[in-house]
Amino acid sequence: MLLAEEFSLLALDPETGRLRGPDDRVTRALAGSLLLDLAHAGHVALEPGDVLVLADTSPRQPLLGSGLSLLTGQFPVTVRDAIGHLASTLRETVLESMAERGMLRREVHRTLVLKILVRWYAASPDTSESVRADLQQIFSIAGAAPPEADADLEPRPAGLLTVLDGADLLELVSPTRPDREQVRSWCATPRPGAGDEIRCAVHSALRSLEGGAHGPAASSTPSRATSV
Repeated sequence: MLLAEEFSLLALDPETGRLRGPDDRVTRALAGSLLLDLAHAGHVALEPGDVLVLADTSPRQPLLGSGLSLLTGQFPVTVRDAIGHLASTLRETVLESMAERGMLRREVHRTLVLKILVRWYAASPDTSESVRADLQQIFSIAGAAPPEADADLEPRPAGLLTVLDGADLLELVSPTRPDREQVRSWCATPRPGAGDEIRCAVHSALRSLEGGAHGPAASSTPSRATSV
């Protein structure tokens, strides 16, 4: 399962069929998740200055191919600008892909004023529960107490913790309020092993966008109306 798919399952409200959390934060976290998926699969690489370059144009996973297509013509691009570019169009792409793979069930509702609403539900409750069970490692580190400086996580939970904290969405999975500064420090510190720098770069970019120091990067792709 891709990190972007796992994040979507976490963010979906099982009652309303909508993504929980502030819209801008959720879409940026989703974009950051997909960038980590692309990096882990070897399709993009990080260069000095937090700049992404294209490394491989032959993704086997359709969603990764869609992500690369959305970034067509953008490389080389900073991590921050890539997140801003993806966030404007990515959400429906991810949810539709998950529905095609049988992970989500798509329901269309029409209101009295003929407005069409699309809602998304986990095709199997066990799938969503399995994702939450996988996060026990995150709960043990970020839920009850801040992570230790030398605490190590597997790439997937580390990536989830990174995008959740970077977009200020940790409350989606943690009912407690951990020490945000220590969690943030952990997310911003590269762990031992190759390739962790891009995780930290994604965290830094999400924090920068969350702070709104500069508006999200302009995109040549117009934003589409969304129904989720």
